[in-house]
Amino acid sequence: MNQNEFFEVLGYLSSPQRNCKLDAEMHLGAQTRFESEYLRLTGIIPLANDRNYYILHEGVDKWGVELRIYFDSNEASIPQIIRNMVRSSRPGEPRNSRINDNKLIWRFIEYGFLLNDFQDVARIRSKIPAQFLVDFERGFSL
Repeated sequence: MNQNEFFEVLGYLSSPQRNCKLDAEMHLGAQTRFESEYLRLTGIIPLANDRNYYILHEGVDKWGVELRIYFDSNEASIPQIIRNMVRSSRPGEPRNSRINDNKLIWRFIEYGFLLNDFQDVARIRSKIPAQFLVDFERGFSL
């Protein structure tokens, strides 16, 4: 994914129409590293076991950090670059699509995404470099 495509996808997922939720799930051993990186990128200390940040119990067979974005996709307008990354959400989840790509999601966090049920478009837009605002707005308007 090149820079232009990244900012188009960021715009697409930032749109209130996408109803975008970000959450994190991890084993206790990954908590300190995750919190340090999240604080460095956002200036916010995440609260464990809050609505969007889950620490798994001992004995769970998961060792790393799993970041997930849930959103409402529009099959007619979803950027092709992320179409193959999209998975169906779990039953009972109100959003119809999910992305599980930690590397990509950390970049979204770098540009203003937060552990939350909705994303703050003004916060995100304020972090977009001027040369990529056109790409961001193109994705946002899809």
